[in-house]
Amino acid sequence: MKIYPLVRAEVARLTASRIGIASLIALMTVPVVYGGLYLWGNQDPYSGLNRVPAALVVQDTGTTVNGKAVDYGMNAAASLMKGKQFDWVRVSAATAAAGVKQGKYDFELDFPADFSRTLASATGNHPVSAALKLTTDDTNSYLSTTIAKQAAEAVRVEIAKEVGATASNTLLTNINSIRGGLVSAATGAASVASGAASAASGASSLASGSASVASGAASLSAGLAQIDSRTSALPSATASLAVGAGALSSSLATAAGQSSALQGATAQAAALAPSAAQQTQIANAFTAAGVDPTVSGPILAQLRALSPVTAGIAGTVSSTVVPGLSAASAGAARLSAGAAALNAQTPGLKSAVHSAAAGASQLSIGAGQTSSGASDLSNGVGQLASGSSTLSSSLSDAVTQIPQTTATQRKTASNLLANPLQVNQTAITEAQNYGAGLAPFFLSLASWIGIYALFLIVRPLSRRALTAVRRPIRTTLAGWLTPALLGVVQMVALFAIVTLALRLNVANPLGLIGFMAFVAVTFAAIVLALNVVLGSVGQFLALVFMVVQLVTAGGTFPWQTLPAPLAALHWLLPMSHAVEGIRQLMYGGLSVAVWNAIVPLLLWLVGSLLVATLGARRQVRFRLLRELRPSPIGA
Repeated sequence: MKIYPLVRAEVARLTASRIGIASLIALMTVPVVYGGLYLWGNQDPYSGLNRVPAALVVQDTGTTVNGKAVDYGMNAAASLMKGKQFDWVRVSAATAAAGVKQGKYDFELDFPADFSRTLASATGNHPVSAALKLTTDDTNSYLSTTIAKQAAEAVRVEIAKEVGATASNTLLTNINSIRGGLVSAATGAASVASGAASAASGASSLASGSASVASGAASLSAGLAQIDSRTSALPSATASLAVGAGALSSSLATAAGQSSALQGATAQAAALAPSAAQQTQIANAFTAAGVDPTVSGPILAQLRALSPVTAGIAGTVSSTVVPGLSAASAGAARLSAGAAALNAQTPGLKSAVHSAAAGASQLSIGAGQTSSGASDLSNGVGQLASGSSTLSSSLSDAVTQIPQTTATQRKTASNLLANPLQVNQTAITEAQNYGAGLAPFFLSLASWIGIYALFLIVRPLSRRALTAVRRPIRTTLAGWLTPALLGVVQMVALFAIVTLALRLNVANPLGLIGFMAFVAVTFAAIVLALNVVLGSVGQFLALVFMVVQLVTAGGTFPWQTLPAPLAALHWLLPMSHAVEGIRQLMYGGLSVAVWNAIVPLLLWLVGSLLVATLGARRQVRFRLLRELRPSPIGA
């Protein structure tokens, strides 16, 4: 017997009675109803969030920022009410708390009284974090709680951006003011650097001059020390001088007193000199007396010379000696007085010279210290000049590193600082909506459920064929083709519901319907193998197998979030690859990924048919009583 008659016979059996037809129709619609209703109900749940009741409490009293009144809580509440993301209801805190507890509201969002005040503290010296109160109750709805947290986070982000922009603008304004101060400081520092350079030059000259002064002071100290040592004997010398001057004055006074007597004596001597007549008389006498001329001649010559000499002496004494002695006597008197006065002043002079020598020594020491200090001053002023130059350069660099900004630029920059990152999503593939996102998982699950339901009325193997024909391969293929073809019909109907009724976009319609048919025939082979090998136990294990795959398929959450043992099963079980293949074809993914899904399913298909064939061969040889029992449905 060929395969086709066996398939036709099985279909005829299923439709032989009204109850059989009703059962077949009911079971054929199971995947369509399951998949269609679930995807319809979850097609776009986010669009219905505006019907979710939520309490909104605004107790914020507002505050002032930079002289401007602000009310962050009221502004945020108005934005929420306008956005209508939820069915917001403005109520009091007590009403909101009671409403959430009683299930009237799914959750409550509360802006406390100090909300604006604490937010505004971000622009001051003592910032405090503000608190937005969210009250939830998972007995109302766990997913509503999850979505409420996302809504509260969105409010937090928006308010943080607004507050951050204000704080950043204040900061940038202050930085701009600091820049103005730095500009002034840089200008002043440049002047200081210039003055310090001049001061350094003057300090260098001062150090050089101080060194010269120190050298001169040392020389002065040495010279005054020598003078001091030499004036030590000056008082005794001036005393001796005073005594000698007094004696000289007394002697000259005596000589001056005796000069009149000298003048008389010289006059008398001049009077005693013989006159010319007397000289003639004496010469005549010598001649008369017969004195030898050789003797009388010299005498007469001396007598003739004596008269002018005595007259000259008398004139000299009268005109020179007597006045000179008088002048000398007066000078000697003055010398004596001066020597006395000098002697009186000599001790003071000695003391003054000694003091000058001591002062010069101290001056030398001080000049040395001054020279050392001037040198240190020169070094210090040099360092000051270098440091002020560095300061001026650093301030100038700081000014260049802080850009000068306008109010518009600061506002733009503050907005950027408050919201520095934007996510520009590039979707290689994109699901149409939430329902489309879940479709791959629920289409695969509906296919398994449909095949499982069919095997409630479809016989895995024709016992008559096994008994009469004894062709296990043909019998196995016939037993597989009947539910496989019915499963394909289910998938075509489900595809029509998804694309025509629910209007979900499909990137590759032909590929998707072909892959869904392939998934159905593969699942039919797997359930067939379980039924052939294990009978009714196999049918139950098919249900267990489905439950395990619900967890490991990765249809709702990424499979990487599964515990390690379940994550390992993800790659082994067929529904995981069915979900992946449908996802790729529905969203427009890569063809290579589709083949990566087809190959494992093909292995499951071939392996399951092989196992079912081996089970059929066993039944050809051995028959069990349970296998001979008539089917409760059909003939």
